[in-house]
Amino acid sequence: MKLFKKLGILLLITSLILLAACKNSEESSSSSEDTNNATDTNTSESQDISVNGPEKVGDVYEIDGGTAKVMAISNKETTVKTGPIQFTVKKVIAAVANEQLPFIDVQIESENTSDEVVRFRPSLAQLATSTGVQIDEPSLLESDELLDEYVGKVNDSGSIIYVFDNEEDIKDLDSIRLRISAPFSEDIKALGDKLDLKINLEH
Repeated sequence: MKLFKKLGILLLITSLILLAACKNSEESSSSSEDTNNATDTNTSESQDISVNGPEKVGDVYEIDGGTAKVMAISNKETTVKTGPIQFTVKKVIAAVANEQLPFIDVQIESENTSDEVVRFRPSLAQLATSTGVQIDEPSLLESDELLDEYVGKVNDSGSIIYVFDNEEDIKDLDSIRLRISAPFSEDIKALGDKLDLKINLEH
């Protein structure tokens, strides 16, 4: 009887040890799964940003020379036509590069819908912000090189970049206003109207 009693106690202790070990293993596995899921989510978001670019305020993305954090953004495309030129603002990003340099990136696309030679210069677009700042020309150093002359039915796309002095200039940015001179022909005749676009942003 004493032997059975001792065996019973021994079995009970062994069972308790096994239960505790299983519980710890489950908790460890659950914690590991949670960590893996969080890592997978972060990796997926990083991959989305690297492929599609930033999509929302707070996104951090890679740029030449470091990273940038989004302060305001517009993902809504705006398309207008002036003369033979179809012009689209595809995305607007207001961000701070490397925690010190504020800028606005206006991603555009231009298309000449005619067979004629048309001169159109979005690379000289004037920008004004809802925060009361005006910049007369984009940064030629930071912006993409864009066409000034469209020989027949060609299109062009890229970014025009405006650099600001202070982060306050793009903080709580509600909108931007973009003004571009009208397209004109080789003999300097106007072929359309000057563009004056307002783009609303989320911040």
